[in-house]
Amino acid sequence: MKKHIIYLMFLGILMATGAKAQMNPMTSQYFQNPYLVNPSMAGYLERASVFANYTNQWNKIEGAPVLMSISASTPITDKASVGVNYITDKAGLIRRNQAMGTFAYKVELNEENSLRFGVSLTWSQNRLDLNEATANGNIDPALGKYNGQQSYMDGNFGFAYIRKKLEVQFSYLNLNQKRQKEFSTVDFSTFYSSVSYKFNLDQSNLFTVKPLFAYRGIKGYENQWDLAAEWGYEDLSFYTMYHSNKSFTGGLGFNYQKNLLISAMFSTEPQGFQGLTGGQFDVVLGYQF
Repeated sequence: MKKHIIYLMFLGILMATGAKAQMNPMTSQYFQNPYLVNPSMAGYLERASVFANYTNQWNKIEGAPVLMSISASTPITDKASVGVNYITDKAGLIRRNQAMGTFAYKVELNEENSLRFGVSLTWSQNRLDLNEATANGNIDPALGKYNGQQSYMDGNFGFAYIRKKLEVQFSYLNLNQKRQKEFSTVDFSTFYSSVSYKFNLDQSNLFTVKPLFAYRGIKGYENQWDLAAEWGYEDLSFYTMYHSNKSFTGGLGFNYQKNLLISAMFSTEPQGFQGLTGGQFDVVLGYQF
């Protein structure tokens, strides 16, 4: 019965997973790990760093999407940085693997202002796990045809302007037009932009707040915006976000000795999904060397 339900869900998940995932993306891309969505931010902290992300969506639905990623970036000179990122994503029968390599370069305008540029090259593969299908599903020619598609190359380009506590970012995502025409079966991000500024709320600099406004595009769907804030007190961080799809995100983070970062966030269901999916849960583990 379980496999039969998953197979019946396949077509719906195939068409809906991308839009839902992009409407509520990995929340760590806003504050903890902007490299996930902007290649120019690889190594921007001028320290080597490693991040692991786990995202669970639709926990009320069998075969719900689960995404895991691990990324690392490091400066290699005072101006150049490199990064790598590996993502595995599953939803029902669908399995997607993606590997990405990145090069970023910093241009110092003066002591307070700098520009960062970055480019990423990605390899992606989409497959169906036929072990999860019913016996009838295993002989369905449509499933075999899906697994016959080739892997594809893609790329991202991004830049950022940084002035002390001000950050302005823009990235153009999924540059491969062939992918858009032939390989894409679900929606995906087309661009990301954001502006943020960090304020000190007291003279001791123990209390801080970093508001952020993001505006992003999704193929086949209306553009989305996010209004977020990172509230800091010593080693603790509190995250609040409101998304234009009328969902909310809240979370808590802890930074141990400025090296080990642990955070957890929960996002409510977007408009039209209330009470059906169970929302989205994100866990991030990071280490800065």
